[in-house]
Amino acid sequence: IQQQPSNIHIFIKAGLPFLLFSVGASLVLKSAMEGKNIERDKSKGLISKSERQARLDAEKDDMMEKLNKKWKKQDLDNTKRIQRPEEILERRKKEREERNRWHKRAWRWITFQQ
Repeated sequence: IQQQPSNIHIFIKAGLPFLLFSVGASLVLKSAMEGKNIERDKSKGLISKSERQARLDAEKDDMMEKLNKKWKKQDLDNTKRIQRPEEILERRKKEREERNRWHKRAWRWITFQQ
């Protein structure tokens, strides 16, 4: 009578090659699909997220440098006093009087009111 093979012998002969084939096939398919997608993106002119993110980061850095240069040139002093509305009105009234002063002199000269 023949002796029955043990479970471990069956696994080594049939199960292990099947597992190795399944895992290997999934890895090969995964790498093939990634390669296909990369080639398709290159042919369409698309770029990967990492490249796009790197370009966006570079653009952001450039813009921040430009803004920082602009801000360094500007005076950002926020301690200046804000004028009250009454003071603004008084200043405008004084400016108006200064502008109209020659009119008054001319009118007095024309009407002989000196």
